[in-house]
Amino acid sequence: MPKRKFKYFPMVIASPSGGGKTVVRSGLLKLNKKFAFSVTCTTRPRRPGEVEGKDYYFVTVPQFLKLRKEGRLLEWAKVHGNYYGTPVKSVMQVLEKGRIPVMTIDVKGARSVKRIFPEAVTVFLLPPDLKTLVQRLRGRGEKPENVAIRLETARSEIKVASTFDYLVINDKLPEAVREVAAIAELETRKINRNLDKVRAFGSELARKRF
Repeated sequence: MPKRKFKYFPMVIASPSGGGKTVVRSGLLKLNKKFAFSVTCTTRPRRPGEVEGKDYYFVTVPQFLKLRKEGRLLEWAKVHGNYYGTPVKSVMQVLEKGRIPVMTIDVKGARSVKRIFPEAVTVFLLPPDLKTLVQRLRGRGEKPENVAIRLETARSEIKVASTFDYLVINDKLPEAVREVAAIAELETRKINRNLDKVRAFGSELARKRF
């Protein structure tokens, strides 16, 4: 567990496939420079338009297993036959720059992050209804058999949504992005994240004579 205290905290966004976590993440990065993408690695094939080192680090299965064995992954999971993982170095680099690392990972990965970074903030995204979720999956070119697999996976993911800190309904993208950003802002105001300021004020007050 990292012992150094950072200005901010990791922010985890999870959702069923098609829930919109990737586009919400992109919206956050455009909205405010305090958010930064914590790049994950994956063994799945690169999709059209995806950029190495920006969207993902695309690695082979042997490369991924080596990273896992060496303890260089904060979390990892095998989803729909492919490996996904978050390099510890990727998250630490963002925190050290005084920014909020935004991770878009699955629900199992979110639990792993919480174990290492208890101060992490987790957000679960849901589309407004099941019909919208199916439309999104089909709209991005998923094969019917893959849509069925992802919907089946969603069943188990929904069951653990209650373990997350916040829920955001991703109906209209701009609103969803603003809600997640507001959550981050609210979290920065929590007393337990600002005890140093409270103590400094108290110490100064104790020294003063009126």
